[in-house]
Amino acid sequence: MEKINFTYLLQPPKRYTFEQPKLKQWVEKWCKGKVLNLFAGKVRLNCDEYRVDINKEMIADYYGDAYEFVKKTKMKFDTIILDPPYNLRKAREKYQGKYIGSFTKIKNELNKILNPKGIIISLGYSSTGMAKIRGFRKIAICLICHNGDHNDTIGLVEIKNN
Repeated sequence: MEKINFTYLLQPPKRYTFEQPKLKQWVEKWCKGKVLNLFAGKVRLNCDEYRVDINKEMIADYYGDAYEFVKKTKMKFDTIILDPPYNLRKAREKYQGKYIGSFTKIKNELNKILNPKGIIISLGYSSTGMAKIRGFRKIAICLICHNGDHNDTIGLVEIKNN
């Protein structure tokens, strides 16, 4: 079995994911080439980042629905960051109740815009990620403990097998 890089971080929660410095640094470490930050939010990353967000109060290069962007873009990326609202409560707090209807639909389109040997970094409450069925293998996992009554965040780095 192939080794997977594992990182455990203690990081107090913040309103926006990348306001957490240790988590931001972990994600930036795995970014390579042209990076698509599909649910960009408020904080810029230190990489060659193209930012997509539905909320016009956020910093983005493209404002609109993530699924529509992925379906119609002609751009290609070396890294894609997936950091959607993890649940309906977070969607209400940060995106006026706009919640991604089917994250699976988005995942199914990503191979079209990801370069060979591209990387997908996923953040959320699940360790499923892109999975073998879509042609990916996990190379890194980060468990972020927020302490108190906050759920941990799971970070995944997966590489496209081609």
